[in-house]
Amino acid sequence: MKGAYYTATGNTFLVVDSRERRLSDLEKRLLVLKYVNGRDGTIFVERDFMDYYNCDGNRAAFCGNGARAFVHFIHEKEERDSVEFSSHAGNVLGIVEDLVSVRMPSPKFLGNFEEEDYRGEIVVVGVPHLVIEGETDEVNWNALLPLRHLYDANVNVFTVKEEGNLRIRTFERGVEGETGACGSGATSVAWVYYRRTGFERVTLQANGGNLTVSFRDGSAYLGGGVEKCSEELELRL
Repeated sequence: MKGAYYTATGNTFLVVDSRERRLSDLEKRLLVLKYVNGRDGTIFVERDFMDYYNCDGNRAAFCGNGARAFVHFIHEKEERDSVEFSSHAGNVLGIVEDLVSVRMPSPKFLGNFEEEDYRGEIVVVGVPHLVIEGETDEVNWNALLPLRHLYDANVNVFTVKEEGNLRIRTFERGVEGETGACGSGATSVAWVYYRRTGFERVTLQANGGNLTVSFRDGSAYLGGGVEKCSEELELRL
């Protein structure tokens, strides 16, 4: 079993090539716990299917930047510029141009929330997110941690720097800490901003770099860079 480490705008992943050998859930969990080594998670590349595990060894339905890393991997291995695949959150289309972009699961608005000093929106983009407009220079994650557990969701705080340009920071469940970037979180924030302003292309500055989210034809497209950051590794259970 071979794999390599990749980074997608600050999100870091182990990408495992399991196109020819299907692994059991237990085997996947053991590989994650053995090799993830402080990275955000592990992507199992199966035939036209992405299976994603957080670094805690538990499966997540989807990961936006993980999907972009999946597309980049297939582009490398099979020289495909357009990649259609499925995930536990539904079907995904990926496109490789200057950036690696994926058509995200359709955002679903679950309502507003208000807890003590915090209020915002609850949005599902494959996985659940809380979206809070607030100060991003300093974020008190300890104060926000009860929200993450109360709603069993990722927590995103954003600031509007100028029209169409946002600063975003994300605390991700499963990682249980702030991440360099979160594609589904960026999409949830961009969707909230799009609903408020009508901006169809939003740039989001995450800790790990910039992401773009574009809304067209009734869909949201997440774009950004992807890099391979290790040689091929031989993975053993």
